[in-house]
Amino acid sequence: MKIGRGRRTRTRPRGVRRMLAALLALPLAALVAAQPPATTIAPSVVTSPADEALLAARAAAADGDLERVNVLALQIRGSILEPYVQYWQASLRLRGPQPDDSLVRPYLTRYSGTVLADRLRADWLLALGAKGDWAAFDAERRLLVFSGDDPQLACYSLLARYSLDNGQRREHIAREARRLLASSTDPGSDGCTALANRLLDDGVLSVWPRLQALVERNQIPVAEQTAQRLLSAADAAAVARLLEQPSVWLAGVEAHLERMPHSLCLLAIVALARDAPEVAARYAQRLEPGLSAEERALVWGRIGRIAQLSLLPQANEWFERGGDSVGVGIDYVRASEVLEARARAALRRGAAVAPSASRDAPDHRGGDAASTPGPDWSALRRAIARMSPEQQADSTWVYWSAEALAAQGRTEEARAAWRSIAERFSYYGRLAAERLDMPLVLAARPQDPDPALADELAQRPGFLRARKLYELGMRDEGNREWNWELRGMDDAALHAAAEVARRFGALDRMIASSERTRMLVDMAQRYPTPYRDLMAATTAPLALDPAWIYGLIRQESRFIEDVRSNVGAVGLMQLMPSTARFVARRIGIEDYRADRISDVRVNLRLGTEYLKLVFDDQDGQTLLASAAYNAGPRRVRKWRAVLLAPLDGALFVETIPVGETRDYVKRVLFNTVVYRDLLDRPGLSLRSLLGTVVPKSIPAQDLP
Repeated sequence: MKIGRGRRTRTRPRGVRRMLAALLALPLAALVAAQPPATTIAPSVVTSPADEALLAARAAAADGDLERVNVLALQIRGSILEPYVQYWQASLRLRGPQPDDSLVRPYLTRYSGTVLADRLRADWLLALGAKGDWAAFDAERRLLVFSGDDPQLACYSLLARYSLDNGQRREHIAREARRLLASSTDPGSDGCTALANRLLDDGVLSVWPRLQALVERNQIPVAEQTAQRLLSAADAAAVARLLEQPSVWLAGVEAHLERMPHSLCLLAIVALARDAPEVAARYAQRLEPGLSAEERALVWGRIGRIAQLSLLPQANEWFERGGDSVGVGIDYVRASEVLEARARAALRRGAAVAPSASRDAPDHRGGDAASTPGPDWSALRRAIARMSPEQQADSTWVYWSAEALAAQGRTEEARAAWRSIAERFSYYGRLAAERLDMPLVLAARPQDPDPALADELAQRPGFLRARKLYELGMRDEGNREWNWELRGMDDAALHAAAEVARRFGALDRMIASSERTRMLVDMAQRYPTPYRDLMAATTAPLALDPAWIYGLIRQESRFIEDVRSNVGAVGLMQLMPSTARFVARRIGIEDYRADRISDVRVNLRLGTEYLKLVFDDQDGQTLLASAAYNAGPRRVRKWRAVLLAPLDGALFVETIPVGETRDYVKRVLFNTVVYRDLLDRPGLSLRSLLGTVVPKSIPAQDLP
């Protein structure tokens, strides 16, 4: 999270200003002392030499230092977390220059039925795949419980099936493999490279689709290696040059572009589109008369997707140039992503100007929305029709398909579509319900979890290991242990497991456990409201809605007080240290120390102050402030600056070009509606939070 200079623009009532002044007059230490401690797991509690040795062994394992792990293992014998050290020993042996699996079988036998045994089996599968032992791989793959979404393991699994097949299903497996390679998030991994090379060797995969997939994911070194498989040395050399500098290569062949091989030109254009979609479109337009339908779909799909992510006004037009084949086909690169981008470009049709034009544009606030073309509903419905059945069933596209039907006068069909998702407890489920004037009805509180069952679960080794891991700050490992224990539980057991998490002070696990129930719904577990007095005292002087703050915290940290993100954001409200320092200085806290950022009271106070700055900067709109809290105020201002006219808030949210921020805003706003009801202030509609987003040019003095 970033923060910079900015001024408050909203005037607070006099009484609220006095309350704020009183709070600011308190030294930070006094404010902290004024609230009782929260009941949570204390962060990184090292209580014994064995704990210290375990953390050191974990660091050594991350560095690949097996010798150091072996030494430290002697100090951890008998610990509840001893299986972790033994896992690191076995796993590191698998990763050496000469993989040694001698410890694998004994470990799998000793710790059968544990999450660590399953993880070691996954590590072993990668080693078996690397050496091509497909019979052993296939046997062990059938025993794996959690395969996760590891693209390398997925590729090895298909390669094993392909290699072991007697020929009856090989063609089907090859199609599945081509689809996976085209859509994989990591097509250049060792496993996917091995799969691709086998298909290339057998002549069931062309080099060009493989190159396109690698370029799409910006895996240029692997693409350069793949190019060596081309029959023509000249083509291989050309690919190497165009991958290094696509704009230079295209400029060099521009005079005779139409006479160049389409495969080379399209690869260069796809590579160029990443940084210069408008220039890439100019080259694509030159080539268009000679392109096949498949080639047009490929190149315009790529350019259109980049344009949509850049909020370029030409995105919808460029997708249309690709025709009905955009995003369709087994070997189509990133088909699902392209089709979703196609749908969002149709939704945003005519809503934006080119960014270059927006920088000097006047403030359009108050413009006539009717003067701007609205969504291209026909293009939207065509894009949704080409999606997979799973995509089409997603609430997002059910809702927008219904909006398209309503816009085209097919009211009864639209209402039927909204009814089909209105009972879903989600952002789009709620929007659909509001379209049908259905009130929000939360589940009645069930009976408390069975205390005897909760007592029994609290003593299970997996939950005890998870608790110890949380105490040591090993949250990822703790979550894996916890989720493993939840497998196969019925509603009563899940309800009790959520209570165990509450006892342990792990509110995020309470939420996660409770959300797995199917019929029994405990809203107090799913939407906890800790720190109520502190929340009221903190939000009142800022005139912020506590329901919004709770909704934001639930999304940011799931109430994990000491959580630290991979970019360094800390605590309940996920504050960057630089942000916290700026806010502390801005509101006059003289005794602020960086080591207190994860303290609940400090984090909540600084986080809400920052949110108030963002809220004022975004004209008091909850939607925009939520987006800015996640993506940064500057980025949100740029998104507003390219608007031609006021845009419906739901359209603005769905066309946010950053997927993380788009999902974040939906969840925060839906959480806010739920929390308002739980805090005995029902009746807030999601539509009122979405409102209308008006264009606004970027001022000279801007928050970073």
